[in-house]
Amino acid sequence: MQKETLTIRQILPENREAVIELVNQFFRMVNRFQLDGVFRIRPRAAAKMVDIYLKLRGTDKIVFIGGFVEEELVSILIARVEEKPYLEEEQNLFIDLAITKQGKRKSGYMKPLVEETFRWAKEKGILAIELRAISENEGAVEFWKKMGFDPFYVRFRKLVQ
Repeated sequence: MQKETLTIRQILPENREAVIELVNQFFRMVNRFQLDGVFRIRPRAAAKMVDIYLKLRGTDKIVFIGGFVEEELVSILIARVEEKPYLEEEQNLFIDLAITKQGKRKSGYMKPLVEETFRWAKEKGILAIELRAISENEGAVEFWKKMGFDPFYVRFRKLVQ
């Protein structure tokens, strides 16, 4: 079977509904995790997040790209520049979301988006890319390790009783 060709494109306003559906798929998966009983993503969060990033397009402060097979959106990567004036590196790129459509995961549709994100960061003089992965999301943790990311911070969480 011939592998489908992936094209990486900037996310545009006309992609809004497809992006929201993809983000909603991910948010529903996260909400199914048995985390601490408090961490839950709100309804309509996907639309709000996508709209914020659509407004930031063209500012050189974000990466908002999609992987398309013909006209089908199969993966997205959303990242933002974080200013770190107290560090020598001064800024990094933080990946907020990297999602592959259900039924398309483990098909190689995310790696090219990550590679494009590294190309963009290098072009901008950014020295490091960071992200958070929910530890219970074992597939994501495994993917990021395979992509060469190392656990760097330990982020703790405790509920206020």
